[in-house]
Amino acid sequence: RGGHGTRPRAGVMSQPGDKSEEVVEAEYQAALRALQTTISGKTRAAPKGPNDLSWEDQFAKLGAYADRLGLRSEMENLNVIHVAGTKGKGSTCAFVEHILRENGVKTGLYTSPHLVDIRERFRVNGVPVSKQKFTQQFWWLFNKCKTECRDLGGPPAYFRFLTLLGFRIFVTEKVGCCILEVGLGGRLDATNVIRSPTVCGVTSLGLDHVEVLGDTISKIATEKAGIFKPRVPAFTSPQPLDAMEALQARAAHVGTTLEVAPPLRAYKRGASENPADCIKLGLAGAHQKLNAALAVRLVREWAFKTRPSWAHAAEAELAQGELPESFRQGLAKTEWWGRAQVVVETLGGGDGKGKGDETETREGEKTESDSSLVWYLDGAHTEESMAQCAEWFCESTCFTLPEPVFIETTESGTQTERAQAEGEGLDAGGGGDDPEKLEDAKPDPENEHTRFREEEPQAEAFLSPPPPEKKEPLRLLLFNCMEERDPMMLLTPLAKALRGKKTPLTQSFFAPSESSAKGLAPDLKQHADLRWQHKMAKVWTDLVRKHPGSFVGGVESTADTLCGGTEGRDVVGVTETSSTSATVDVSSEAVGTGLPKIPTALVAAAVPSLRLAVEKIRHVALEQRRLGTGRRVHVLVTGSLYLVGDMLRVLGRA
Repeated sequence: RGGHGTRPRAGVMSQPGDKSEEVVEAEYQAALRALQTTISGKTRAAPKGPNDLSWEDQFAKLGAYADRLGLRSEMENLNVIHVAGTKGKGSTCAFVEHILRENGVKTGLYTSPHLVDIRERFRVNGVPVSKQKFTQQFWWLFNKCKTECRDLGGPPAYFRFLTLLGFRIFVTEKVGCCILEVGLGGRLDATNVIRSPTVCGVTSLGLDHVEVLGDTISKIATEKAGIFKPRVPAFTSPQPLDAMEALQARAAHVGTTLEVAPPLRAYKRGASENPADCIKLGLAGAHQKLNAALAVRLVREWAFKTRPSWAHAAEAELAQGELPESFRQGLAKTEWWGRAQVVVETLGGGDGKGKGDETETREGEKTESDSSLVWYLDGAHTEESMAQCAEWFCESTCFTLPEPVFIETTESGTQTERAQAEGEGLDAGGGGDDPEKLEDAKPDPENEHTRFREEEPQAEAFLSPPPPEKKEPLRLLLFNCMEERDPMMLLTPLAKALRGKKTPLTQSFFAPSESSAKGLAPDLKQHADLRWQHKMAKVWTDLVRKHPGSFVGGVESTADTLCGGTEGRDVVGVTETSSTSATVDVSSEAVGTGLPKIPTALVAAAVPSLRLAVEKIRHVALEQRRLGTGRRVHVLVTGSLYLVGDMLRVLGRA
């Protein structure tokens, strides 16, 4: 048994009720070290050795684990909503979870990957499972795999082990509904070990993981539809024709029905006849309406089949084309970290190194009118999701010159003077504000921003958004993607959106993530090998040439401020010599200020660590404040969920 300053032996648990926080933490860390041993570091697309099992064989073995461990019958008694897809799986599951919780259902939500803490993958009633419960169930499964499944090789590999752990946690927690997000594909995904879900869903499909799922949308759809089961209803978001045909073929083959979820606008809102898609969604972006609509249909079918006490009343309203109030509230309250998330940072110091006070916001909202630095976090990592992310960022940071005001002089004074006289006193104390918005703007009395609260989560409160920008803001990019992805494919939608929306970037940083699929502990060291970062920076520089208007020069700062000052070795330009004299030929349309050429190092910089990039970006914001420019700095962080999770950690959200 571990005590203060003592590391517990692997698999040895102290008795419930006698644990200090130090013991709980020590046992949790011991479990993480053991979990690390299940990570092989191999990708599914990697060449197979003579002793490596195929993906099919590995999936078949997972069923044997479930049987040997005695999990099979308990798993099949869970009321499961199983969701596959390319884009929006996690968001759809989050909508489902919030609707069910709004109706009093105890939920278990299994998602991947995690952003900061492994326990994010296992949420009970919206809260990551506690360290103590995680550790207890981890050792139960880990040790049982060693004793009962020795001939199968002991504990299975990382994701398959975590999936079994999720089932074990949700069974012991006695959840009313288990919501499973597919990890990769569907047919051979570990979550597909479940044989009899209550209902299945497929979100929007696109080309992703083509090296293992297939190089056409039809092949990918067939893999995703691998979660369909006989006589288990399936629903889908609208799909491209080839994808829809593949989904329908699979549904017919297994003997089930497939329907397209009706859009939110199909629902009335009571007697007012207003379409329900006018209601607020907790997640930003027009594409979230598709995810919300699928979530509504999945919950409706789940309630119809499981018959909770509220199901009859809800079905009666839905049958009349009305969206129940509990459904609307669930959609409005949905939060999903790392997707269209905004974090406002008010920098207090002048050295650019210290972290200031940050204010959390709901997706798409901004706060703190005097703040100088706003982070836009989105884990987009496919071409389609990057296009949606780019649209969200551009619309959120769009600067529009104020309309000219013409003053007409009359005998009784100017119109402005009369308006001031007539309205005097009406606006005192903020009159004219929407009372509902003022209610939403109540500050959190506890100032609680801790992400992993183990008690029942409370509704977050957020401040009112700032007034419109008085000056064109500075827009920066902090980007990284996994090496198996194509940076040209991911960055092209961003360049097009920046040009089309007239919202150009002023600087881009390409930095390695601290987290990866190779291990659980973040890597905080500065990287010596920046070849991948240089490649991404070169891609972006080429896109700037191709899409004039996606980049603008003339920043009220110096090249030294943006590119590292005297520490030129820390932030390296994309050219061989790292010289700031190298130029990118950008038209005057691109720069806006008429500057025909811009130093390459001001377009894109490869940075050896994420934290150094953050330091440089904070320095840019502080420089704007020092110069009194009145320009805020808006930073898009995207390309990888690993990068977004690391940023949440850097910003103190872990």
